[in-house]
Amino acid sequence: MVEDREINMGGGWKMTIRMDVDKYGKSFIEIAKVRNERKIGRFKLNPRYAKELGELLIDFSKEAEAAGEGPE
Repeated sequence: MVEDREINMGGGWKMTIRMDVDKYGKSFIEIAKVRNERKIGRFKLNPRYAKELGELLIDFSKEAEAAGEGPE
């Protein structure tokens, strides 16, 4: 399995991304918002849609940056 990945979001918040397997043996990608080692929000994503989600996130970030809404 792939190791957990973390994105520091500031203010003590992190986003974690990891591969996992459910009780039926199906793989999924878990994206969670974490603070103080507690998962506050979780989203389970079918791995076949991960690439499409990543591409959409990149498109959104490019649009936001072009509109001057990104980080400075």
